Amino acid sequence: MIKNIFALFLMFYSFVASADKLPLIDSLILCTPEFFKQVHTHKNELEKYTDVKNFNQNQAYIPVENRSDIAKNHVNFKTPMTYKNLTITGYYDSAMDLGKMGKYYFWGFIIDNDIDQIKETLGFIDWKNMEDNLLYIGNPKVRSINDDIQTWHKNTGTVVGVKTIPAPNTTEKLLLLEKSPNMNLLICSIQGIVTPELLKQERPDILQ
Repeated sequence: MIKNIFALFLMFYSFVASADKLPLIDSLILCTPEFFKQVHTHKNELEKYTDVKNFNQNQAYIPVENRSDIAKNHVNFKTPMTYKNLTITGYYDSAMDLGKMGKYYFWGFIIDNDIDQIKETLGFIDWKNMEDNLLYIGNPKVRSINDDIQTWHKNTGTVVGVKTIPAPNTTEKLLLLEKSPNMNLLICSIQGIVTPELLKQERPDILQ
């Protein structure tokens, strides 16, 4: 009996510890394709919360019904996941083609905490305040269409999303912490000139 209780305790502790570390969050905040490898690595655990689809042998993604429809570009988890003191309730995946203003791709998590609490928990990120309690950005990067496909530079003059437009012939990539009307989001964004080659590298799940 004692052995059984101890075994259950170890199982519970292991689950809490892994949830608290949650490599998915750690990889997401870098806004690199490594995120999709982490989704694949933790597929069995993730499937307790939502559907997961494999691709490219060692990558996977969380599907939404329709990236281009604001009513269908997110999925709620069956039960919440936790990261430190944060409650993660779903996944968000949005794609917009604004013609001359560029293409915009967003992916990441829906979090059921106040945006300031999320920012404080992720205090190791150098957040830039765009709008108090509404929008913060982190890890901004930029590249020219003439750069090597894998080249990204630190962006000291970042503009954000559809509120402003990336400079001509450039692509921006950054982490966003955003309070939207219906949800709080911790998401990555790649925006501006996004060629098929760049999309294949940065968002391989899009092509599935």
